[in-house]
Amino acid sequence: MAAGAAGGEIRAAEASLYRAMIARDFPTLERVLSGGLIYVHSTGVAESKAGYLAGVRQGLYDYESIASRNVRVAIDGNTAFMTGICDMKVGAVDRPREMTHLLFVLIWIRQAGAWLLEYRQATRVP
Repeated sequence: MAAGAAGGEIRAAEASLYRAMIARDFPTLERVLSGGLIYVHSTGVAESKAGYLAGVRQGLYDYESIASRNVRVAIDGNTAFMTGICDMKVGAVDRPREMTHLLFVLIWIRQAGAWLLEYRQATRVP
């Protein structure tokens, strides 16, 4: 795990992202997701920022809880790499929320003093 203030900033950005996903807080999601975001779901579907936000608006992703564990953060200049396991309770329109465990990679970039999510990829843990 990254030591120092930058590692704490990345963890705070991750927490802000997860709170916004659960609350469907679109102003915060707009701020924390980079314009070039690539969001790869555990199903293999890859979406742009606009596509992901549209899916949240349509109820394709209905989050109840999101928590990460075994997190590692490495920072190289204005890029941060985060890996770990995410325990996510999520459903969709007409589907109940179910607990899913995911191995994840998040890549954050620092722009104008803020950490923005540039890339996310998840793989289901059996």
